Amino acid sequence: MNFFFEPKGIAVVGATPEPHQGGRYLVDNLTLGYHGPIYPVNPKYNEIFGLKCYPRVSRIEGPLDLALIFVPAQAVPQVLEDCITKGVRGAIVESGGFAEVGPEGKALQDQCLDIARKGNLRIWGPNCMGLIDTTKQYVFSFITPEAWQGVMNPGHVSLIVQSGLLSGGFVTTLMGNKTVGLSKVCSIGNKSDIDETELLEYFLKDPATRVIAFYLESFVRGRRFFELAASSEKPIVVLKGGKSPQGAAASASHTASLAGNYELISGVLRQAGIHQADDFFEMVDIARTLEKGFYLQPPPDRKPKIAILSYSGASGIVTTDHMEKYGLTLARLSPRTQKRLEELSPAWMPVKNPVDYWPAMEKYGPVLTYKHAIEALHDDPEVDGIIVHLFAGFGIWFLNMKEIMVDIKMPRKPILFWLIGPEKGREPTRLTLEEEGWPTFFEIHRTVKVMASLFEQPRRRSRRSEISRFDFPNSMFFRELTHHEDEQKPKILDEYDSKKWLEALGLNVVKEVIIKGLDEALKTAKEIGYPVVLKGRAEGQVHKTEAGLVKLNLMNADQVKSAYQEMVGLKRDIKSFLVQPMLKGDFELIVGIVRDPQFGPVVMLGMGGVWAEVYKDVVFRMAPLNKEEIPEMVSDLKGQALLKGYRSSKRVNMESLANWLIKLGWLALNFEKIKEVDVNPLLVVDGEPIAVDATIILM
Repeated sequence: MNFFFEPKGIAVVGATPEPHQGGRYLVDNLTLGYHGPIYPVNPKYNEIFGLKCYPRVSRIEGPLDLALIFVPAQAVPQVLEDCITKGVRGAIVESGGFAEVGPEGKALQDQCLDIARKGNLRIWGPNCMGLIDTTKQYVFSFITPEAWQGVMNPGHVSLIVQSGLLSGGFVTTLMGNKTVGLSKVCSIGNKSDIDETELLEYFLKDPATRVIAFYLESFVRGRRFFELAASSEKPIVVLKGGKSPQGAAASASHTASLAGNYELISGVLRQAGIHQADDFFEMVDIARTLEKGFYLQPPPDRKPKIAILSYSGASGIVTTDHMEKYGLTLARLSPRTQKRLEELSPAWMPVKNPVDYWPAMEKYGPVLTYKHAIEALHDDPEVDGIIVHLFAGFGIWFLNMKEIMVDIKMPRKPILFWLIGPEKGREPTRLTLEEEGWPTFFEIHRTVKVMASLFEQPRRRSRRSEISRFDFPNSMFFRELTHHEDEQKPKILDEYDSKKWLEALGLNVVKEVIIKGLDEALKTAKEIGYPVVLKGRAEGQVHKTEAGLVKLNLMNADQVKSAYQEMVGLKRDIKSFLVQPMLKGDFELIVGIVRDPQFGPVVMLGMGGVWAEVYKDVVFRMAPLNKEEIPEMVSDLKGQALLKGYRSSKRVNMESLANWLIKLGWLALNFEKIKEVDVNPLLVVDGEPIAVDATIILM
């Protein structure tokens, strides 16, 4: 990978002296920052900007690691062949017209990849804008030189983006505003070869990078990405594109990406300790704040406690409302802090959090007041972080923030500023704060959300040593069962066969009896004891209730007879029936497995019944799981109160629930033929989960 970032010689294929052309900008940008050999390639010219121009890459004399390719898509395969002849190690294909435009483009992209692999050539892109290294002033991209010259703001945030936008207009906007200090920016486009996982691995080792931020529409090697992120000591922020159905369709045409199930991906990213953003500027705001390296007191079993310092009661109220939404709480100020704040506050104004310090500002002026209050709040052991409301304008409100913040000593707790005021006073104040390492924001909700993101502590550890292990039964019965299903069963296993798998794992399933005829049904119902459930077994039928094949709460023989006759009258291919006891539970859950194309087996937990159908209250985590992850999954459900014991209901046995989820994960990991497992409902009876219906779908 290093030959992309530190190449010994660069060829620009498609170079041109013509104005306003990408091929010209590529050469211009190299001459302004790169100090190694530059080789323009274009058979039309002998020389470009004083540099010898070559008709083709293979004719270049001298060291050459990297080719920047900006020619029509159809010409790229021949260029790659020529690069291989020369011994080039990497090619950044910035041309479009590949998989993002349809099947023909995808075939061309595959052809290029096949050529590259046979010749040990690595491809970056296609359909991308290359890379930028702000520290070295390397711009391997066709953006205009005017967009970056004089405005680069070197820092320690690296961006990897599946788009040209973030290495074009968006990044130049950030640099121009001095909003974030960037280390490297990588636009990877269709990522036919070099992908986000390979770059993540590179930046985890890069000493110039402290925070890694991604805009992605898909994950090529999701499980490897997860493993790297979950064990990372560096914070990682992800903005996932294609969350909605229409957004997913747009990503398919943008970079030919399969966006995937966003709820599933969001759960997996949360499991890995990745910070998630909802738009581009929020992604950058989270990343630049994480870069500051604030001292965080991770609250083990409580919400982070935040102090609000304001000059307005109204803004304090709005900030408090947002804090509740994002899982923060108001700090209860210590008696010592109360006394320190009361030193400047008039006796008639009680000091409480949010701290409305306007009366003190009127009497002592904003500089002394802000300095005194911020220091007092920062020293309070009951305060985890501070949100400061700041007006910067004219007169006494043209604030010297260096003087105000000078006595905040290390280690620094997070202090974030909501900043307003006319631009003439606001911008110098903002720039001073940012240069001193204090993030500023123009909206209260963004300030609060970024503060909350700081306390979403990544799991800075390797998961492998903490995975809950499960040894599969080696009984002859289980081996015969799996072999039987592999060889003879259809792709969709009915609930009886599916529950055999679950039983073999030692999971709790409802007792049931297979019957063939009415007399047998009546006899079995009497033996089980009323009320009972009657179900019809039809080949490949998943949604039995909608098909009229489930009859609940049958209280006597007449009702069993009526239900049986009604099912027979449906004229479906019913091979047999199931009789089960009618269990009365406190509530229903749904658990299962989805084999995701990007992340492999993923475990699902959700509220059953109407919660699953209407509210879609489900969470996902990648298998295998550990026991510590189960309470977090429960806490992510909207209906979590039911599982924790609501009113007269008994709380779910978390050990039993963990047993279900962990074993389902290992089932899918051990049997690649399993595509889906759906246990719905998983009925909670006296706190214990019991499967009353299940479906397994095989590949």
